[in-house]
Amino acid sequence: MTKKRLGIGLIGAGFIGRAHAFGYHTMPVVFAEAGAMPVLKVLCESPADRAQKLGAELGFPKTTTDWRELIADPEVDIVDICAPSNLHREIALAAIAAGKHLYCEKPVGLSGAESTEIAAAAAKKGIKTQVGFSYVRHPVIGFAKKLIDEGALGKVLHMRWTYNEDYMRDPEAPFTWRNDPKLGSKAGALGDLGAHGIAMTRLLAGEISAICARTILPHPMRKDPATGQMRQVGNEDIADALFECENGVTGIFSTSRISGGSKMAFTFELVGTLGTIRWDAERYNEIQFFDARDPRDRGGFRTILVNAAHTPFGNFCPAPGHGLGFNDFKVIEIYELMEAIANGKRVMTDMNDGAKVGRIMDAVLDSAEKRAWVKVA
Repeated sequence: MTKKRLGIGLIGAGFIGRAHAFGYHTMPVVFAEAGAMPVLKVLCESPADRAQKLGAELGFPKTTTDWRELIADPEVDIVDICAPSNLHREIALAAIAAGKHLYCEKPVGLSGAESTEIAAAAAKKGIKTQVGFSYVRHPVIGFAKKLIDEGALGKVLHMRWTYNEDYMRDPEAPFTWRNDPKLGSKAGALGDLGAHGIAMTRLLAGEISAICARTILPHPMRKDPATGQMRQVGNEDIADALFECENGVTGIFSTSRISGGSKMAFTFELVGTLGTIRWDAERYNEIQFFDARDPRDRGGFRTILVNAAHTPFGNFCPAPGHGLGFNDFKVIEIYELMEAIANGKRVMTDMNDGAKVGRIMDAVLDSAEKRAWVKVA
């Protein structure tokens, strides 16, 4: 039987756009059972010579500098947005109005209001959506969720997580679009890094209902490389928060883009009455599990390496412990989207999830400004 072929229009070919292109090329090999197959059609980049160069490198037969032209192309079925957050709303609403399915990187839009507007429009139009919260798709995270659902942790009580990197540690690092709230949103480290931790919390601990937060900006001025002038940074370097979930789980998190030495220090500890799970993304092909029911003479954390019993690791490799990488999570995201369009299955994080994460981030920033507990809308 001939499988449905879905034309891809990719907007933005920076780091994350290239990761998406890798995913489109790789998905049919890893998930041959998928109900539909992606076909690269149009790349949107600028200027025109860069678009042509990247189109040839990434395998797109057509290129354009105008995203409106990409959306209007009848061969494009899925509009994939890998552009800065300030462009998400206009592009997404236009794609939805044209009846195109939508794949968007996080954080969606400049605020929870924008992401909620996009989610509502997508639901009204009946299109399929996907949002790139990559790490929740790691097979060991799926295993953690399985342990929780099976009761291996007992009643979940508390979650602690961090997501720290050091890409802006140097006070002399230049001002970029990520520092401009009109381009990268009012959420700095929170939007770039912490959004992943919020997505992880929602999956494993529960829906966040209230926040008490603070934000810190130790490096408020950075030099604009285009003008040589110092510019005011418009979003935080560090965000810390206490949170409560609807189900009674409590937690604490911290996220920073200036944490020296941290390259991908995304970690969590989830504590229950009968067990605890720990995970560290710098060693993210393993998970630590403590079972309080073990005999006292052998109690402690055990290390469980990713293996074929942790779906869908077996699609990539049959050998335990061989591990997956960041780009592999994009392969999984794309497989989910193909299945959603072809077979009506739900993706793990659609535009509604993107909107909820957006509203939680809004609550964090609101709480930090008010220096008080804030309920999540």
